Amino acid sequence: MKLGSKIAASTATAALAIGGVTLMAAPAQADLVTLCSGHGGAVTLPTDLKVPAGASCFLDGTVVQGDVTVEKDANLHILEGQVDGEVTVSNGGYFDASDSTVGGDVVNTGSYGTYLEEGTSVAGLTADAAEGADNDGFVFVVGSSASSLDATVGEVYVTDSRLGGVSAAGVEYLDIFDSVVRGDLSVTDAASGGILVDSEVIGDATYSGGNGPVAVGAGEDEGFATSLNYIDGDLSVTGVSGGVYIDNNIVGGDLTTSDNTPTAQIGDNNRVRGGIVTQEVALRALAAEVTSEFEAHEADLEETVEELRSETVEEALEAGPAF
Repeated sequence: MKLGSKIAASTATAALAIGGVTLMAAPAQADLVTLCSGHGGAVTLPTDLKVPAGASCFLDGTVVQGDVTVEKDANLHILEGQVDGEVTVSNGGYFDASDSTVGGDVVNTGSYGTYLEEGTSVAGLTADAAEGADNDGFVFVVGSSASSLDATVGEVYVTDSRLGGVSAAGVEYLDIFDSVVRGDLSVTDAASGGILVDSEVIGDATYSGGNGPVAVGAGEDEGFATSLNYIDGDLSVTGVSGGVYIDNNIVGGDLTTSDNTPTAQIGDNNRVRGGIVTQEVALRALAAEVTSEFEAHEADLEETVEELRSETVEEALEAGPAF
C-alpha cells in the first residue's frame, strides 16, 4: 500500500495555516461544536467536531477531545491525529484515517466508505445500511486495529491488521489477508463470498449461506498465499453456493462442511485436531478466475480510496483554514 506516501508527497508543500498552535486542553464541552470545512493543523480542540454536509475537511496532527460527525456526502481525512470520542459517518460520507487514534467507535450508517491505515486504532468499527443511502459502502482496513468489526452491508476488506471478533451478515464480501482475529469470525449470507488467508483466528470461523466463492486458505496457487491459516476453534462452511475451497489450515477444533453447492473442495494440507464432517472432494488448484476475483477487490478499493483522498485533500486546501 502506497496511498499514504502518495498523498503526503502531493501535500508536502501545503502549509497549514494554524500548524503548531495549541489551544488550552480541557474536557470536551457537549454544547460546543467546531465546524470543519477546509484544513487544520496541530491544534487541540476541546469540543466536538462536525464536517457539514457536502464539505471536505483535512486535519494534520489535530486532537479532538470530543466526538466527530461526518454529515451527508461530507469527507474527512485525518493524518497523525487523535479523536477521544466516537466518529459517526452519515449517508454518503467518507472517513479516512492514517496513523491516528479513535478512542470510541467508528459508526458508519449508509456511508460511502471508511479507510483506516498505517497503525490507526479504533474501538468498535461498524457498517450498517441506512434508508435512502445511494450505495452499499465499504470498510477498508490496512495495517490497523479495531476491538471489533460488525458489518451488515458493503464491501469489507482487511489486510495486515488486528481485530477483535468479526461479524459480517449480508455484506457484499469479507476478505481477510495476513491478519489476526482475536475472537470468533462469522460470515452469513455474503453476496460474493470472501477469503481468509495467511491469518489467525483465536476462536471459531463460521461461513453460512450466501454465494461464493469462499476460500479458507488458498490452495497451491504460487504467490497468492505464503503461509497457513491457524483457527483455534471450529471451522464450519455450510450452505454456500458458487464454490468453496478449503486448504492450508490448522484447525484446533472440528472441520465441518455441508449443504454447499457445488460440494466443497477440501485440500490435503489441512491439519484438524477435532473431528472432520465433510462431503469431501479433492481440491483442484484454486482457479485463476477465483484468485483474480479476490485480487480485484483490493485493486478496486485502492483506486477508489486514492481518488477520494486526493479529492478530499484538494478540496479542503482550496477551502482554506477551517478554524
